[in-house]
Amino acid sequence: MEFDRVVQVRAVGAAAPTRAAFATGYLVAPRLVLTAAHVLATDGPPEGTVTVCRPTSDGTRHLARVLWRRHDGTVDAALLQVEPCDDWRVPDSLRDLGTRPPQRWGRLIGTRPHPVTVCGYPRLQRGPGGRVDEQLTGDVHPGTGRLARRYEVLSANPLPAHDPRPGPTGTPWSGISGAALLCGDLLTGLVTRDRRAPVGTRLTATRTRDLLADPDFRALIAQHTGWQPVLEPVEPDPLLAPAARTRDLRSPAMLLRADAEAVTFHGRDEELRHLLDWCRGGREALSVQVLTGPGGQGKTRLARQLAATLREDEWIAAQLRPDLADSAQGPDHDWSLLDTTSPLLLVVDYAETLPHRIRHLVERLRHTRRRTRLLLVARSVGEWKSETLGAGADTREILSGAPFTELAPLLARTAGADTRAAAFTDAVRDFARLLGRVPGLADADWPHLASGVRPPGSLDAAHYDSALSLQMSALGALLQRGPEPVGTAPGEPVEALVLGHEARYWEGTAASPVFRLGDLRPVTLRRAVAAAALCGAESPAQALAVTRGVPGLPDGRALDVAEWLHALYPPSPGRYWGSLQPDRLAEYHVAAHVTGADDQTLPPVWASASDPQRVRAITFLARAADAHDRAGRGGAASDVLRSLARTVSGAPPTADVLRAAISAVPYPTRSRPLALVDQYLHERVLLACRERAAAEPGAHEVDLTVALNDLSLRYQQRGRSEHAMKALEGAIGIGRRSARRRPERADKALTMPLYNLSRILGDLDRQAESLAALEESIANERRLVAAAAVRDASYLALVLYWFSYRLRRPRPVEAAAAAQESVDLYRELARANPAYDASLARALSNLHIQLDDLGRTEESMAALTEREDVRGRAGLYWMPDHLPRAGLRRPGAPPRPE
Repeated sequence: MEFDRVVQVRAVGAAAPTRAAFATGYLVAPRLVLTAAHVLATDGPPEGTVTVCRPTSDGTRHLARVLWRRHDGTVDAALLQVEPCDDWRVPDSLRDLGTRPPQRWGRLIGTRPHPVTVCGYPRLQRGPGGRVDEQLTGDVHPGTGRLARRYEVLSANPLPAHDPRPGPTGTPWSGISGAALLCGDLLTGLVTRDRRAPVGTRLTATRTRDLLADPDFRALIAQHTGWQPVLEPVEPDPLLAPAARTRDLRSPAMLLRADAEAVTFHGRDEELRHLLDWCRGGREALSVQVLTGPGGQGKTRLARQLAATLREDEWIAAQLRPDLADSAQGPDHDWSLLDTTSPLLLVVDYAETLPHRIRHLVERLRHTRRRTRLLLVARSVGEWKSETLGAGADTREILSGAPFTELAPLLARTAGADTRAAAFTDAVRDFARLLGRVPGLADADWPHLASGVRPPGSLDAAHYDSALSLQMSALGALLQRGPEPVGTAPGEPVEALVLGHEARYWEGTAASPVFRLGDLRPVTLRRAVAAAALCGAESPAQALAVTRGVPGLPDGRALDVAEWLHALYPPSPGRYWGSLQPDRLAEYHVAAHVTGADDQTLPPVWASASDPQRVRAITFLARAADAHDRAGRGGAASDVLRSLARTVSGAPPTADVLRAAISAVPYPTRSRPLALVDQYLHERVLLACRERAAAEPGAHEVDLTVALNDLSLRYQQRGRSEHAMKALEGAIGIGRRSARRRPERADKALTMPLYNLSRILGDLDRQAESLAALEESIANERRLVAAAAVRDASYLALVLYWFSYRLRRPRPVEAAAAAQESVDLYRELARANPAYDASLARALSNLHIQLDDLGRTEESMAALTEREDVRGRAGLYWMPDHLPRAGLRRPGAPPRPE
């Protein structure tokens, strides 16, 4: 609630020219007042008879004109424009229309009562000097008035004594009509009537959602604010990022942020249609999908466009706040705030950094009865998606089975040079519309300069596959046409060009009278920006610890630099520092300034970092190496990897930090740097486990077995079978020794390496050894299931599935028996949890083949029929026909055949 926007409205109608109707209003733009329509006479007020007064200012009554009025069974609202005059004072809260919308608009989405605030000028606050304001707090019960499409505000607040005016129409709340109904800073309704409750207060209100459904209303809001109004959900607002795009264009790089939406959305019609079909189709209540792709591919922008499209269809579509900390503890956020009676799309960006939060979220959403779609946006799939991390079986299966789509390049090289050139020119034009809003760049005629920018001749190069690369090139080319181009070196990447212009913003703010840091060397400022991007900071204390490690910073200036970084980029709620954006630009800058062989920035910054900051730093450097490699800068990628290894080896983090980083680092799909980082982190985990086992003999064998098993999978994925087998043999040896001492715990760890060893041996055509390891794995798992030492029999079902596959040729009868047992187990699992339907369908396919090989046609066809029944009830319209090649680990999701 902004008190300086609450105004008084008076209107005289032609039918009663001697008496003015009184109402409250709320400024939603510098001169645009939202109020109730019924206070304006139906015959229309004559010219000069509507006035608006701001009592918190000077009390002058200013003439106003009715721009829009609607009074029917659903809406009772009007928009007034204050006529131009010299003495109208715009409220402070409405002076900045460029950075963010002056007003956010909300709707209630759930069924529980929700607190609201109303402020206005009712008759009960009328005194000798006129009316004073009254702030009312109450609750809206969404189920009350729902069929009439209105809200009702209920309050038991005590009212002041008042002298009611004689007559049948007067009530203590006369004059409150037109008051804004606010939930936080979301304008959710407009008070229109007093229900004259015999006890307490009961007011009716027009819903904001009905106002925004009127195209004329929306057009006027957009015209007077410069922002299209967006309807946002009220109850989960603390969990969500604001829906409106940002226009905090304090520096050139801010135009490249996905939420700035500076470049018109284009070229993703097929992908958008696929996601819309996923949201609108299917019979299941909850469905999860993963959208992956390297940085700068357009994932976030596509997700934002999907949400905007669905909001037009009355969906609740929102993105989870990006600054929510990930925690292995129980949910510390009230996810029930997302409960809604409407279809819901929730987008989680940077999903790989929030593995625990995602599990808490799925655990809540899986109970929904309404259509709910969860879109997880990440650089790649990986352990963040498949790990258990304390989640229940249902949640594990939902996440592990969620399909993923890897976003293809926006403009593939097959698109042709003309298509890329047109996209480049369009981007230049779009940037030219906004560059004048960047401080220090307002004097240039950017649209005119844009007309002289020509596409580069190298647009067919591979790095222009990325939408961000093309847009950075367009922005850099336009800036170079401006009044202050920066010096460039031949062959220098476009990131360096854009950062050259961005550095002027850093140096200008540092030298301003606010910070007085003009005496610092530019390289010191750049290192500080890099350190802030690398580690981040949630508090001033964390920020100060980071800046103290920046080389070249004089004694006593660390606090000044920390405060300068705080002001440089807008921080998310709950964070002290924002960061240079987009990520690709920040990653390049970090790699350039903290990972050089002679640069000593990283070691002291790493030494002072907290565990979450270390996880962030590892993830950031892994992404930076991957970005360099994708751009064909293999040498720079190697420099980053060496710097990371030196730093981690010099000041080893805890095993928990390493495991968290493993989950957060993008999965190494077709990426050599990420594969090397992933393997290195697993080697460091193994080293940490060995050190703990040596310090406490007999206490950490299970952890050591798991670490060896996990490392073996990395070796196997990189084609290093001998290394994988050596690691597995070491794990099995430790597991067997430990099993003799503590069978109830060690058996769990022993099954995994036995199973994975059997897979490698089978691939090497050492079938007898493979079957022996598999049989030992099955025997081990049977003991665990019989002793109820595991959550369920899903792992046993999978091992039997693979056992039958291996036995199909040499021992077909035993193979069919194993396949039948696998089906029986999956059938029981699916009966308790439909998430196992996909696993059951695949096991039935295997059984059908095994029985058919034996000539047991009737049983084979029965298995096939059951498989089709399962697919039909579960909506499994497509099933992969391949088998997984990678090994498994028990802490991952419930294993299933594919």
